[in-house]
Amino acid sequence: MAEIATLAISTAFSAAQQHAAGKQQAAKVEAQRRQQVTQLQQQQEIETRRRREQLRQAQAAQRARFAGGGISAASGSASSLLSGMARQVDQAIADSRNSSATQINAINSSAAAQRSSLLSQGRGALLGGFQSALNLGASQLPSLFK
Repeated sequence: MAEIATLAISTAFSAAQQHAAGKQQAAKVEAQRRQQVTQLQQQQEIETRRRREQLRQAQAAQRARFAGGGISAASGSASSLLSGMARQVDQAIADSRNSSATQINAINSSAAAQRSSLLSQGRGALLGGFQSALNLGASQLPSLFK
């Protein structure tokens, strides 16, 4: 019987260590996930500002060309051209945001799977250890009745 108790204590201690290590690794995975998501969001914001600034400069240059040619930027074709430039930039920004959102979702899914796997390792070790203790106890049970 002492063997069973020793095995159970050893198993519980080992499982607790594995669970603690799994939680620590899961915390590292979460920190890495946050860092990657933050980096992607920052890059997205920088890219959006860059595109908006390029649009502003391109529209200013086009207005200057219109003015140089004696065309009002607010009139028909000129206004349509400037609006078209803005729509293209807006669409490029939306596409870039969708791409970033897809990448962020992939990062989040991967991190969730890693965390789940790491946290379940400790539970698996605990169950396996207790199964071993039960098997050992069951094998010694007939000797108790002799």
